[in-house]
Amino acid sequence: MGKKIRYALGAIAGTAAAWILAVKPRIWNKPDMTEIRRYDYAKKGFFRVSKGVPENSLAAFRSAVEHGYGIALDVRLSRDGIPVVFGDDLLKGMTGARGNVENSTWMELKELKLEGTEERIPNLDQVLQLVDGQVPVLVNLISADHNAESLADQACDLLDDYEGVFAVESADPCVLRWFKKQRPEYIRGQLLDPEYRSGSTWKHRIRDFLCAALLLNWLSEPDYVSTRVGSCCNPSAWICRNVYRLPGMVWDVANDEEYEVVKTKGSIVVFEGIEP
Repeated sequence: MGKKIRYALGAIAGTAAAWILAVKPRIWNKPDMTEIRRYDYAKKGFFRVSKGVPENSLAAFRSAVEHGYGIALDVRLSRDGIPVVFGDDLLKGMTGARGNVENSTWMELKELKLEGTEERIPNLDQVLQLVDGQVPVLVNLISADHNAESLADQACDLLDDYEGVFAVESADPCVLRWFKKQRPEYIRGQLLDPEYRSGSTWKHRIRDFLCAALLLNWLSEPDYVSTRVGSCCNPSAWICRNVYRLPGMVWDVANDEEYEVVKTKGSIVVFEGIEP
Protein backbone atom coordinates (compact mmCIF):
# COMPACT_ATOMS: atom_id res chain seq x y z
CA MET A 1 0.00 0.00 0.00
CA GLY A 2 1.43 3.39 -1.02
CA LYS A 3 2.16 6.22 1.38
CA LYS A 4 -0.52 8.43 -0.12
CA ILE A 5 -3.18 5.78 0.41
CA ARG A 6 -2.02 5.19 3.99
CA TYR A 7 -2.07 8.92 4.67
CA ALA A 8 -5.54 9.19 3.17
CA LEU A 9 -6.87 6.28 5.23
CA GLY A 10 -5.23 7.71 8.34
CA ALA A 11 -6.82 11.09 7.69
CA ILE A 12 -10.24 9.49 7.20
CA ALA A 13 -9.88 7.42 10.37
CA GLY A 14 -8.73 10.46 12.34
CA THR A 15 -11.60 12.58 11.07
CA ALA A 16 -14.11 9.86 11.91
CA ALA A 17 -12.70 9.49 15.43
CA ALA A 18 -12.74 13.25 16.00
CA TRP A 19 -16.34 13.42 14.71
CA ILE A 20 -17.47 10.64 17.06
CA LEU A 21 -15.82 12.37 20.02
CA ALA A 22 -17.31 15.77 19.09
CA VAL A 23 -20.89 14.46 19.10
CA LYS A 24 -20.40 12.63 22.41
CA PRO A 25 -23.44 12.85 24.72
CA ARG A 26 -23.41 12.29 28.46
CA ILE A 27 -21.74 8.96 29.18
CA TRP A 28 -21.54 8.79 32.98
CA ASN A 29 -24.14 9.47 35.69
CA LYS A 30 -27.03 9.48 33.27
CA PRO A 31 -30.44 10.48 34.67
CA ASP A 32 -33.38 8.09 34.53
CA MET A 33 -35.45 8.78 31.39
CA THR A 34 -37.95 5.97 31.92
CA GLU A 35 -40.90 8.28 32.63
CA ILE A 36 -39.97 10.66 29.81
CA ARG A 37 -39.95 7.77 27.32
CA ARG A 38 -43.41 6.51 28.33
CA TYR A 39 -45.28 9.45 26.76
CA ASP A 40 -46.16 11.04 23.46
CA TYR A 41 -45.77 14.84 23.64
CA ALA A 42 -48.14 17.51 22.39
CA LYS A 43 -45.99 20.28 20.95
CA LYS A 44 -47.19 23.65 22.28
CA GLY A 45 -49.96 21.78 24.06
CA PHE A 46 -52.93 19.94 22.56
CA PHE A 47 -54.19 22.99 20.68
CA ARG A 48 -57.13 23.23 18.30
CA VAL A 49 -57.62 26.71 16.91
CA SER A 50 -61.03 25.80 15.45
CA LYS A 51 -62.23 25.17 19.01
CA GLY A 52 -60.72 28.33 20.43
CA VAL A 53 -57.67 26.59 21.91
CA PRO A 54 -54.50 28.30 20.56
CA GLU A 55 -50.98 26.93 20.82
CA ASN A 56 -48.86 27.55 23.92
CA SER A 57 -51.95 28.57 25.89
CA LEU A 58 -53.11 27.40 29.30
CA ALA A 59 -56.16 25.86 27.59
CA ALA A 60 -53.90 23.84 25.27
CA PHE A 61 -51.79 22.59 28.17
CA ARG A 62 -54.89 21.73 30.19
CA SER A 63 -56.25 19.77 27.23
CA ALA A 64 -52.95 17.86 26.87
CA VAL A 65 -53.11 16.83 30.53
CA GLU A 66 -56.74 15.73 30.15
CA HIS A 67 -55.81 13.54 27.16
CA GLY A 68 -52.81 12.03 28.94
CA TYR A 69 -50.16 13.57 26.67
CA GLY A 70 -46.83 14.90 27.80
CA ILE A 71 -46.22 18.56 27.00
CA ALA A 72 -43.51 20.22 24.88
CA LEU A 73 -43.47 23.99 25.32
CA ASP A 74 -41.35 26.95 24.24
CA VAL A 75 -39.88 29.44 26.70
CA ARG A 76 -38.38 32.86 26.01
CA LEU A 77 -37.14 35.52 28.42
CA SER A 78 -39.00 38.82 28.63
CA ARG A 79 -37.20 42.14 28.91
CA ASP A 80 -37.72 42.14 32.67
CA GLY A 81 -36.46 38.57 33.12
CA ILE A 82 -39.67 36.52 33.23
CA PRO A 83 -39.66 33.09 31.48
CA VAL A 84 -42.59 33.41 29.07
CA VAL A 85 -44.22 30.56 27.16
CA PHE A 86 -44.21 31.68 23.51
CA GLY A 87 -42.67 30.09 20.44
CA ASP A 88 -42.50 32.64 17.62
CA ASP A 89 -39.69 35.12 17.06
CA LEU A 90 -42.24 37.92 16.62
CA LEU A 91 -45.49 38.61 18.46
CA LYS A 92 -47.46 39.67 15.39
CA GLY A 93 -48.49 36.28 14.03
CA MET A 94 -50.08 35.05 17.25
CA THR A 95 -51.20 38.32 18.84
CA GLY A 96 -51.16 41.10 16.20
CA ALA A 97 -48.80 43.13 18.41
CA ARG A 98 -45.46 44.57 17.38
CA GLY A 99 -42.07 43.52 18.66
CA ASN A 100 -41.04 40.30 20.34
CA VAL A 101 -40.93 38.72 23.78
CA GLU A 102 -37.35 39.80 24.44
CA ASN A 103 -38.09 43.52 24.06
CA SER A 104 -41.41 43.42 25.96
CA THR A 105 -42.16 43.35 29.68
CA TRP A 106 -44.31 40.69 31.32
CA MET A 107 -46.92 43.34 32.15
CA GLU A 108 -47.22 44.08 28.43
CA LEU A 109 -47.17 40.46 27.30
CA LYS A 110 -49.79 39.11 29.68
CA GLU A 111 -52.41 41.46 28.22
CA LEU A 112 -52.03 40.09 24.68
CA LYS A 113 -54.68 37.68 23.39
CA LEU A 114 -53.67 34.61 21.39
CA GLU A 115 -55.12 34.20 17.88
CA GLY A 116 -58.18 36.31 18.62
CA THR A 117 -59.32 34.15 21.55
CA GLU A 118 -59.65 35.05 25.21
CA GLU A 119 -56.51 33.02 25.95
CA ARG A 120 -53.46 35.07 26.87
CA ILE A 121 -49.70 34.47 26.85
CA PRO A 122 -48.77 32.49 29.98
CA ASN A 123 -45.49 32.40 31.82
CA LEU A 124 -43.62 29.25 32.79
CA ASP A 125 -44.63 29.46 36.44
CA GLN A 126 -48.33 29.45 35.51
CA VAL A 127 -47.92 26.42 33.24
CA LEU A 128 -45.97 24.42 35.83
CA GLN A 129 -48.63 25.16 38.43
CA LEU A 130 -51.34 23.98 36.02
CA VAL A 131 -49.55 20.75 35.06
CA ASP A 132 -48.54 20.07 38.67
CA GLY A 133 -46.63 16.87 37.86
CA GLN A 134 -49.55 15.14 36.12
CA VAL A 135 -47.55 14.55 32.92
CA PRO A 136 -43.90 15.11 31.95
CA VAL A 137 -42.88 18.48 30.48
CA LEU A 138 -40.21 19.20 27.86
CA VAL A 139 -39.06 22.78 28.37
CA ASN A 140 -37.55 24.16 25.16
CA LEU A 141 -35.48 27.23 26.06
CA ILE A 142 -35.17 29.63 23.11
CA SER A 143 -32.24 32.00 23.58
CA ALA A 144 -31.84 35.35 21.87
CA ASP A 145 -29.52 38.35 22.07
CA HIS A 146 -26.86 36.43 24.03
CA ASN A 147 -29.26 35.72 26.92
CA ALA A 148 -28.57 31.97 27.17
CA GLU A 149 -27.23 32.07 30.73
CA SER A 150 -29.86 34.45 32.10
CA LEU A 151 -32.64 32.44 30.40
CA ALA A 152 -31.35 29.20 31.91
CA ASP A 153 -30.89 30.81 35.32
CA GLN A 154 -34.41 32.26 35.46
CA ALA A 155 -36.01 29.03 34.25
CA CYS A 156 -33.99 27.12 36.83
CA ASP A 157 -35.41 29.24 39.66
CA LEU A 158 -38.83 27.77 38.80
CA LEU A 159 -37.77 24.25 37.88
CA ASP A 160 -35.83 23.79 41.12
CA ASP A 161 -39.12 23.90 43.02
CA TYR A 162 -41.10 21.81 40.53
CA GLU A 163 -41.80 18.28 41.74
CA GLY A 164 -42.97 16.82 38.43
CA VAL A 165 -40.93 15.05 35.73
CA PHE A 166 -39.34 17.40 33.19
CA ALA A 167 -36.44 17.83 30.79
CA VAL A 168 -34.78 20.97 29.53
CA GLU A 169 -33.87 21.21 25.86
CA SER A 170 -32.60 23.84 23.46
CA ALA A 171 -31.18 24.35 19.99
CA ASP A 172 -28.50 26.48 21.67
CA PRO A 173 -25.78 24.28 23.22
CA CYS A 174 -24.77 27.19 25.46
CA VAL A 175 -28.07 26.79 27.31
CA LEU A 176 -27.42 23.09 27.86
CA ARG A 177 -23.83 23.72 28.87
CA TRP A 178 -25.13 25.99 31.64
CA PHE A 179 -27.30 23.16 32.95
CA LYS A 180 -24.43 20.70 32.61
CA LYS A 181 -22.40 22.87 35.00
CA GLN A 182 -25.10 24.22 37.29
CA ARG A 183 -27.75 21.45 37.34
CA PRO A 184 -26.15 18.21 36.13
CA GLU A 185 -29.03 16.22 37.62
CA TYR A 186 -31.51 17.69 35.11
CA ILE A 187 -32.34 15.71 31.97
CA ARG A 188 -31.14 17.81 29.02
CA GLY A 189 -31.79 17.40 25.30
CA GLN A 190 -30.16 18.90 22.22
CA LEU A 191 -32.81 20.14 19.80
CA LEU A 192 -31.68 19.74 16.19
CA ASP A 193 -33.40 22.55 14.30
CA PRO A 194 -32.20 23.14 10.70
CA GLU A 195 -33.74 26.64 10.82
CA TYR A 196 -31.92 27.71 13.99
CA ARG A 197 -29.93 30.92 13.50
CA SER A 198 -27.90 32.52 16.26
CA GLY A 199 -26.99 35.60 14.20
CA SER A 200 -26.01 36.92 10.78
CA THR A 201 -22.21 37.22 10.94
CA TRP A 202 -19.84 34.61 9.55
CA LYS A 203 -18.97 33.56 13.11
CA HIS A 204 -22.64 32.89 13.77
CA ARG A 205 -22.91 30.90 10.53
CA ILE A 206 -19.99 28.68 11.53
CA ARG A 207 -21.50 28.17 14.97
CA ASP A 208 -24.88 27.33 13.46
CA PHE A 209 -23.28 24.76 11.17
CA LEU A 210 -21.57 23.14 14.13
CA CYS A 211 -24.89 23.08 16.01
CA ALA A 212 -26.73 21.53 13.07
CA ALA A 213 -24.02 18.86 12.84
CA LEU A 214 -24.16 18.28 16.62
CA LEU A 215 -20.42 18.96 16.73
CA LEU A 216 -20.81 20.99 19.94
CA ASN A 217 -22.30 18.08 21.88
CA TRP A 218 -18.98 17.65 23.69
CA LEU A 219 -19.67 21.00 25.36
CA SER A 220 -23.20 20.24 26.56
CA GLU A 221 -23.27 16.41 26.71
CA PRO A 222 -27.01 15.98 26.14
CA ASP A 223 -29.05 13.00 27.33
CA TYR A 224 -31.06 12.85 24.11
CA VAL A 225 -31.16 14.44 20.67
CA SER A 226 -34.47 15.65 19.29
CA THR A 227 -34.62 15.80 15.49
CA ARG A 228 -37.24 17.26 13.20
CA VAL A 229 -39.21 14.95 10.92
CA GLY A 230 -37.13 14.70 7.74
CA SER A 231 -33.85 15.34 9.58
CA CYS A 232 -33.60 11.87 11.11
CA CYS A 233 -30.86 10.86 8.64
CA ASN A 234 -28.44 13.41 10.06
CA PRO A 235 -25.15 11.43 10.40
CA SER A 236 -24.36 12.87 13.83
CA ALA A 237 -27.82 11.95 15.10
CA TRP A 238 -27.24 8.46 13.69
CA ILE A 239 -23.98 8.20 15.65
CA CYS A 240 -25.73 9.32 18.83
CA ARG A 241 -28.45 6.70 18.42
CA ASN A 242 -26.38 3.77 17.17
CA VAL A 243 -22.93 4.27 18.67
CA TYR A 244 -23.82 5.93 21.97
CA ARG A 245 -27.30 4.32 22.22
CA LEU A 246 -28.90 7.68 22.95
CA PRO A 247 -32.72 7.81 23.13
CA GLY A 248 -34.23 9.25 19.96
CA MET A 249 -36.90 11.94 19.85
CA VAL A 250 -38.65 13.30 16.75
CA TRP A 251 -40.66 16.52 16.68
CA ASP A 252 -43.16 18.06 14.24
CA VAL A 253 -44.84 14.68 13.69
CA ALA A 254 -47.93 15.89 11.83
CA ASN A 255 -49.80 12.87 10.45
CA ASP A 256 -50.61 9.25 11.28
CA GLU A 257 -48.09 7.85 8.80
CA GLU A 258 -45.20 9.82 10.31
CA TYR A 259 -46.39 8.81 13.77
CA GLU A 260 -46.30 5.10 12.96
CA VAL A 261 -42.84 5.34 11.37
CA VAL A 262 -41.38 7.17 14.38
CA LYS A 263 -42.99 4.81 16.89
CA THR A 264 -41.79 1.76 14.94
CA LYS A 265 -38.22 3.05 15.24
CA GLY A 266 -38.65 3.34 19.01
CA SER A 267 -38.27 7.12 19.15
CA ILE A 268 -40.20 9.49 21.40
CA VAL A 269 -42.91 11.35 19.48
CA VAL A 270 -43.51 15.10 19.71
CA PHE A 271 -46.63 15.67 17.61
CA GLU A 272 -48.56 18.66 16.36
CA GLY A 273 -51.96 18.91 14.69
CA ILE A 274 -52.98 15.26 15.15
CA GLU A 275 -54.53 13.12 17.88
CA PRO A 276 -52.51 9.90 18.24
